[in-house]
Amino acid sequence: MYELSRVRLYSIGPAGARYADTVLDLRGVGEPVPAPAPTQAEFFEEEPVGPPRRPAPAGVLFLENGGGKSVLLKLIFSVMLPGHRNTLGGASSGVLRKFLLADDCGHVALEWQHVQTGECVVVGKVSEWRGRQVSNDPRKFAEAWYSFRPGPGLTLDNLPVAEATAVRPPVEGVSGAQGRRRTMKGFRDAITEAGKAYPHLEVHWEEIHDRWIEHLGDLGLDPELFRYQREMNADEGEAAGLFAVKKDSDFTDLLLRAVTDTRDTDGLADLVGGFGNKLGRRAELIAERDFTAGSVDLLGRIVEATEARARARDIHTAAERRTRTLARRLSARGAQERVRAGDLAQRVTAAAYAVTHAESARDRSALVAAELAYRHASLALTAAEKSAAAQKRELADARTLHSAWQAAEAVLRHRAAADRVARVSAAIQEAERDAAPALAARSQAAVDLVRALHAAAGRAERHANEEEERSAALQEVSDAAHRDSTTAATEAQRARSEAGHLRQRLTEVEQETAEAVRAGWLDDSAPDADPARAALAASDAETTTVEAGDTAREA
Repeated sequence: MYELSRVRLYSIGPAGARYADTVLDLRGVGEPVPAPAPTQAEFFEEEPVGPPRRPAPAGVLFLENGGGKSVLLKLIFSVMLPGHRNTLGGASSGVLRKFLLADDCGHVALEWQHVQTGECVVVGKVSEWRGRQVSNDPRKFAEAWYSFRPGPGLTLDNLPVAEATAVRPPVEGVSGAQGRRRTMKGFRDAITEAGKAYPHLEVHWEEIHDRWIEHLGDLGLDPELFRYQREMNADEGEAAGLFAVKKDSDFTDLLLRAVTDTRDTDGLADLVGGFGNKLGRRAELIAERDFTAGSVDLLGRIVEATEARARARDIHTAAERRTRTLARRLSARGAQERVRAGDLAQRVTAAAYAVTHAESARDRSALVAAELAYRHASLALTAAEKSAAAQKRELADARTLHSAWQAAEAVLRHRAAADRVARVSAAIQEAERDAAPALAARSQAAVDLVRALHAAAGRAERHANEEEERSAALQEVSDAAHRDSTTAATEAQRARSEAGHLRQRLTEVEQETAEAVRAGWLDDSAPDADPARAALAASDAETTTVEAGDTAREA
């Protein structure tokens, strides 16, 4: 069983007394929860102290007449009992639509807490006007319902009713919703994305009344209890009025409505009533059907005869009109075709002249392009060869330097040996004068020699490695330059091949154009004629002439 813990109302209510963003908090003042379920706190929320407590067992709201008590109950009941028939009071079926302005997207969210485990579930309703325009058509009033289990990622405080929701802890009297209000579609997308990111939220969205009522039953919230509340508060009276029955049948009807789903029985009653009305008017309907069928048959024959006569007259009149029109068009077309034939001959002459000039210009352009491509490839090849030669010289210098560094080790060993001989000779002389100091000096000299040899050997090896790496890099650059020069030569040869192919194709086009001129398809007389357009116009004229001749023969 669940108890109402909090109510949040956002951007909804009558025009004179609206809920901008209001939260009615009933938490933490009841008895402790007997078996609290483990919960994970929000990221910025302090750790809970002690076991959770149940909401307030009762509350009193003191307001004057017209202060909004009925409005609050109607909004809460619209979440748990969807549909205009279940509106508290029942005076007007469109009373909920009066609580929403054109630009509003109203929200009513209820947070319920389980009396045994302390687990919470949030159920809510969102509504707006389609097209952002208030209308008397109920189909333009969009409603939807949703539910989720609050936790990290989504709670009643940070519902995505606006584009920006504060992450800071809530402050009494300050709304956490900042920025522009979301539409119904934007709100649905936001909570759906939250449900995908946090599966433990168990987000559910519904737009059909019956399915929403079934989902409330699955959550453990029985809408039937709210139906009793609606009936008890229909006239803002007391609960005793619900059970004030005058006879036994009224109490039986009340009991049957409480334990039976009336949707199926109402549909059956409507169906039986419809069949009864049809059976009562059966004789009248049969006579009307027979009279209508006979009348339709006779009228159909008259209409068919009238339509046939009209079609015959129309066909005869149209045939006469087309014959006269055809004769006039044939005489006019003959004169036009003679004039057009002379024009086409002049155009063919002009086209031939233009083709000759275009061919010469194309030859010059092809030669210039080929020469430019050849010179570009030659310059690129020369530059590549120079770069390759420079890199080869640098590689040879590097190899020479590397060989010198490799020979440096033998030189160092020779110098070290000479120094050692000198020191040994000096040591022998000193040993003759003073044996003990000479032995100590010789030992110290040997140590210094070993250290110097080790240091010189390390420096020589590092330098040799560096020169080896530089030689490898220079070798790679040389190989790349060689490949580039080969590619440039290949591209130059391909350009020469393409130029030859284009010259061959141009020769073929010129032969085809000359054949068209000899056949009479193109006119080369006009200097500014387009050969392709003239060919198309000649083809169209030939087609039109053939069609006109066929039509004349048929007439």
